[in-house]
Amino acid sequence: MKRSSYRIIPLILLAALAAPIGSFLAYGLEKDSKRTEAIEVKAPEFPKDTRWLNTEAPVTLAAMKGRVVVLDFWTYCCINCLHALPRLAALDEKYKNRPVTVIGVHSGKFDQEKSDEKVKHAIRKYGVRHPVAMDDEYEIWTRWGVRAWPTVAFIRPDGTIYGVTSGEPDPGQLETVVDQLLAEGEKTGTLSNGGAPALRREKPPGGRFLYPGKVLAVKEGVFVADSGHHRVVRLDEAGAVSETYGGPEAGFADGPPDAVRFREPQGMAIYEGRLFIADRGNHAIRELDLESGRTKTLAGTGKKARGIGSGGPALSQALRSPWALAWRDSGLDVAMAGSHQIWRYENGVIRPLAGSGLENILDGGLSGAAFAQPSGLALSGGRLYVADSETSAVRVLDFGKRRVDTLVGSGLFDFGYVDGYGRAAKLQHPLGITARGDTLYIADSFNNAIRTLDLAVKNRVGTLKMEGVRGLNEPSGLSVLGDILYVADTNRHRILKVDLKTGRSEIFAE
Repeated sequence: MKRSSYRIIPLILLAALAAPIGSFLAYGLEKDSKRTEAIEVKAPEFPKDTRWLNTEAPVTLAAMKGRVVVLDFWTYCCINCLHALPRLAALDEKYKNRPVTVIGVHSGKFDQEKSDEKVKHAIRKYGVRHPVAMDDEYEIWTRWGVRAWPTVAFIRPDGTIYGVTSGEPDPGQLETVVDQLLAEGEKTGTLSNGGAPALRREKPPGGRFLYPGKVLAVKEGVFVADSGHHRVVRLDEAGAVSETYGGPEAGFADGPPDAVRFREPQGMAIYEGRLFIADRGNHAIRELDLESGRTKTLAGTGKKARGIGSGGPALSQALRSPWALAWRDSGLDVAMAGSHQIWRYENGVIRPLAGSGLENILDGGLSGAAFAQPSGLALSGGRLYVADSETSAVRVLDFGKRRVDTLVGSGLFDFGYVDGYGRAAKLQHPLGITARGDTLYIADSFNNAIRTLDLAVKNRVGTLKMEGVRGLNEPSGLSVLGDILYVADTNRHRILKVDLKTGRSEIFAE
């Protein structure tokens, strides 16, 4: 979860050979170091009671002998982990006919992430193609001395550890190491084509929507970011589809509704007949002209930025997972989840607006404040409210004072389900937020609930009582139009509507 430079750290000889594996990770080989004698440390076997997903049977490292094994320690809430998944998918594809196996180790951060069913949803949502070990109690994590998400470990064909690294891999870096280990295995005669795990991939359900991430209700219609189908859908007042833009396959292309391509679109905003879309997986912001139906790219290159960046001309500036948008004055505020910042697009230029890029919860001036994976935005009363997911927080940007403050939340590992006032209340990984008067509605995603925050009553946090539809499953997006609250009930692949006067809820579209 904390970012770090991507560097392979080979294991080297230490004085205490019996030390835990993690003890080796603080050391690297230096060019002129005398301490360069490599040692062979056998990779620790998975615990026998490990629960396995996405595979037909339990996986053992003993059975993997003869193969290069790549272990990915991840948790599905973490944006850095999500950034690593496409690299691992590319690795799977490139070496599908070679003795290479990728294995995910899901060491969940939040309580919600220790559920097999929830992780199965994440596997489907993000197209994970390899076996996943459930490591709820951090037993595998501890055996490997892991300290951050994501962490990748490499195992030689003879079953010994080559090295461990944390951080997001850049294109080609994983392949460079795997090629080296394959060449080494060929030279030593340790490679074998046997032992590949039998996969049983989690298949997504059929239906109109697939993991809809965000919803936007405006006079022009109800727009749904149908993230799993890589498209945006426009619904009429009865919930029927009136137009579809993009999908069902992912891509990055401008054009009319049937030619445009998105990749996991998320938040939306609208202004004067133009729908703006946070194209999360393409690390871009798109503009859809509702009259012509044509979409063009407004910001981003289609590639993930390697670092935070200082901004510049929007079409040449690489971005990092824009997740939510809000139109303000003559431009867009952007929740840049992948850099833990709020950015601003205006007049063809995009640049950081608030947040240093440090992943934390720090109040203060715009440039010195810190966010942690901001994923929802709501503009009300001239202030911008932020669902800051990794700190389970609600933050506010006061543009008059040019500062950031926290309304709810206290730390990266402080979360729960508690109603109350201000920081005495607790949320769990909120992804969406919207405003109606003095009330904020929060998609408290990992608590499977809609929470309320009353700005007029000492920031009192409560739970929205919904009569009718029950059983929310990781709601991610909210939008208010008049007295109706629209909810993207993501893991149930549906859009709900809630009458805020009566509390009555019903399925609007599924």
